[in-house]
Order: sequence, then C-alpha cells, then structure tokens
Amino acid sequence: MANPVIQFNHMRVGKKGGGKNWTKKEVEAREEAAKKFQRKKKLKLRIPDWLDDSARKIWRKTVKDMEEFGVLDKVDEDVLGIYCDAVSKVQEANRLIDEHGMTEVNKAGVHVPNAYVQMSQRYANIALSYSNKLGLNAESRARLAKRQADGEQDDPNATLFD
Repeated sequence: MANPVIQFNHMRVGKKGGGKNWTKKEVEAREEAAKKFQRKKKLKLRIPDWLDDSARKIWRKTVKDMEEFGVLDKVDEDVLGIYCDAVSKVQEANRLIDEHGMTEVNKAGVHVPNAYVQMSQRYANIALSYSNKLGLNAESRARLAKRQADGEQDDPNATLFD
C-alpha cells in the first residue's frame, strides 16, 4: 500500500503528521520544493488541433482548474491533449452504456458485457495514467514535491551529453 499523502499545511516541526515527526529541515525542503511549482511567467497553452469539441471543453476546464498550481507547461500540450481525449471518450462510452445497457446478447444467445464497457474502462485507465504523469491529482503533485525536496530530481546522467 502506498504512503498516505500529507498536505504541506499538516507538516509541523516536532509534531506527528501522518505518522512522522518532521524536522525543520524536512519542512523547509518541502516548502521550498512547493515554491518551485509556482510559475514566474505565465505561458499560454494552445489546444491541439486534433481534439474534438468535447475534448476541447475538458482541455479548457483542466487548464483553468490547474492554473493556480502552475504544473502544466507548454511542452505538456500533446500529453494533456491525450488526457482530454481519453476523458472525452470515457464520457461518450458511458453515454452509450446508458443508451444500450451494460450487457448485450451474443450470437450464442449469452449475455456478455457490452463493448462500450471495455472501451470505457480502457480510456479511463489511459486518463488516470496521464493524470498522474501531468500532476492532475493530489497524489502526483505531492510526489513531485517530495522528489524535489529529497533531491531525487537530480539525474546523475544529466550532464552526460554536455
């Protein structure tokens, strides 16, 4: 089981917060890491041309909702587009499930799950996977901040090709 996510405002020096006594150094490192997620200059993300209208609505909502975190960057446009497309397809598959039902009768006369159920599950998995990669949920944002605070973001091979 994964470690519980501890919000920054619950970290107090010398007090238990999620089963750990935080040192002053740990709290300061986490706070400093969190500050690095604040963008100094706002970049405007552009919606990829290949998104349909439904995915574009999800794009606009996601960008607006995530704006204050400053996690999304210009280089994330296509990845965010894939996330929005997947969420859009989950919504469409769920609409089709509501319309056609969860099961259908195959050629042998046996009730089997409707193809839209699998489609919804597959796109939901894609959306969840990409939301973790983009920092669109609390757990992934906390994990990013922890990595920066612990110094794990330093790649030992970063200067290999310089």
